[in-house]
Amino acid sequence: MSESIKTNKGTEEGGAAGTADATAEDAAAASASSTIGALVGELESEDPLCLEYATLHALPLHLRQLLTSYKGRTASSVELLTLLIYALALECGYVEKHIYEEQRDALKPVPAIGSFHIYNVRLLSQHLPKLQRVNEATPLRLELRTLVEEKEKEEDNTLLSHLMITALGDLLIVTLGPVPPIIDCGYSICLTVGRYVLNVQLEPHQLRFRKLDELTLQLREKLFQPMRAQQLLRLKLYRHPTLLGLPEELYSQIFRHLNENQLNIVANVNRQLCGYRQEFNSRHSNESS
Repeated sequence: MSESIKTNKGTEEGGAAGTADATAEDAAAASASSTIGALVGELESEDPLCLEYATLHALPLHLRQLLTSYKGRTASSVELLTLLIYALALECGYVEKHIYEEQRDALKPVPAIGSFHIYNVRLLSQHLPKLQRVNEATPLRLELRTLVEEKEKEEDNTLLSHLMITALGDLLIVTLGPVPPIIDCGYSICLTVGRYVLNVQLEPHQLRFRKLDELTLQLREKLFQPMRAQQLLRLKLYRHPTLLGLPEELYSQIFRHLNENQLNIVANVNRQLCGYRQEFNSRHSNESS
């Protein structure tokens, strides 16, 4: 009888301890969930860093700074879309040339592997770009300077590019090309103005913006990143490990293991590899003779 009572008491004590442990675990889980929820709330309340994550009620600081010039006055859809394009150019490591010349000593170095530097973007967005055009029939033109670590010659035009914007009804043709005497290819994209900026007058102007994530992707992938990669390739500043980033003396060693058809394929990739193949052929011919 006494043993049965002791067993029951032990069972009750064990059950109470298990209940206490479960309660403590639930409290800890609730506390962790509350902490995570608070952190998520803080992050959501902060302004986004990039145009890609902007909303109607939360814009990146650099875009708000650029928009101050339109505060209290009407702005066409083309003007606002052009401003969005320039804001994204800042994020992708570009800036108008004359602004760069004025602010260059205050800028932070931008490594080849990246392009977005929040300090540079916010500093440069305090200055409005000066779009130029000869007359109403010609496109808006802006000379851009690409920001990258200082390894290039200052007199070289490799890091300069022309941004040209042509409005044709509800279409906006945006072209980014090199500055002469550089003869590399340029890049172009056609945007539907009404898809990204509503053709109505609303205050503040950000209420007219639409699909900024899509606009960011289109411009970044088809315009700004290809031009930047092309410029870095010319300067031999490689963003990622690549065949074009090898020491030049290794190419002849690699080409020795390729047949004629494979060498032709390599030579057709780009101008640089074609040049290495020609050097290899010349060297191989001299060695044979």
